[in-house]
Amino acid sequence: MKVLVLGGPTATGKTELSLELAKRFNGEIVNADSAQIYRGMDIGTAKPPESFFKEVPHHLFSVAECDDPWDVKRYEREALKVLEDIWERGKLPILVGGSGFYIKGVLEGVPEDVPKNEKLRKVLWDIPCEELYRWLKRLDPARAVGVHPKDKKRVVRALEICFATGMPASSFSWSGECRWDALKIALDRPREELKRRIYRRVDEMIQAGWLREVEELVKKYGWDNRVLNSTLGYRELLLCLKGELDLEEAVSLIKKRTYKYSKRQRTWFKGEGFLFFDASDKDKIFRKVEEWLND
Repeated sequence: MKVLVLGGPTATGKTELSLELAKRFNGEIVNADSAQIYRGMDIGTAKPPESFFKEVPHHLFSVAECDDPWDVKRYEREALKVLEDIWERGKLPILVGGSGFYIKGVLEGVPEDVPKNEKLRKVLWDIPCEELYRWLKRLDPARAVGVHPKDKKRVVRALEICFATGMPASSFSWSGECRWDALKIALDRPREELKRRIYRRVDEMIQAGWLREVEELVKKYGWDNRVLNSTLGYRELLLCLKGELDLEEAVSLIKKRTYKYSKRQRTWFKGEGFLFFDASDKDKIFRKVEEWLND
C-alpha cells in the first residue's frame, strides 16, 4: 500500500502540482491542511478551486464546522477511512498539505494521549500566548519547533502535558516508522521568490473578499471561536474587524507572519526526512514518483 505525500512550506505550489500528479499517476487527493477541513474557511486557507474537484476526487476538504474543531487524532481516524477506500478502488492516495503533525499522525499513528486536565488548562488559557510559548521553548524545545507561537490551543496543550506529567510533550513520542510505503516529497522555492509569492497571495486573498469571509464566519460562530482565533490570517482580520488594527496593518502582519511560518515549515519537513525538490522542476518530481511506483 503506497502513499504519496506532498508537503513543504506554504505558497510553494502544492495544490497545483498535486492535481498534475493525481492525473498522471491515477491518484486521488487527500487534504492534510488543518484549516482546509473547515467549511467557510475557503479564501484565507487557499482551498483548491471548484474546477480541481471536478477533475480529480478530493477528500477531507470542508468536512468540519468551526464550532466542532478537530485534533490530530480525529484527523487520523477520518484520513485512514479515506485511504482504505482509495486503495480498495486501486487508486494512489496523495496526501497534500503543510500541516506536519496531521501528515505524521496518518503515516505513523498518533501516540497514546495524555488525559486532559481542565483545571490546569483554564489557568494556562488566561496567560498571554507569547509568555506561554516562551515557557514551552524552555521546557520542551522539540515540541516548540512544531507549534506556531500564536497557536494558543496547541501551546496550552503541550504545557498541560509538561505540568501534568512532569515530562515534555515530545517524550510521548511518535513511532518514527511509517505504516506504509510512503514517498515524502516537499516543495520549495528560493526564499525571496517564496516571500514574493506569499505577499502576492495575501493581496489576492484580500481582493477576493477574505475580510467578508471572516465577517460571515463571525456571524455564524462568534468572536471567540477557537478555530478562527488560532488560525494565521483569520485572527489578524478578526482584530481588524474589532477595530484594533486597520486593514493595512492586518495585511502587513499576515504577510510577515506567514513568511515566518514558511521558514518553520521548511525546518520541520527537513527534520522529518522529506525529499526537497524545487517546485519549478516538475519533470524531476515526476521521474522520482515513477521510479518509486515501479520499485
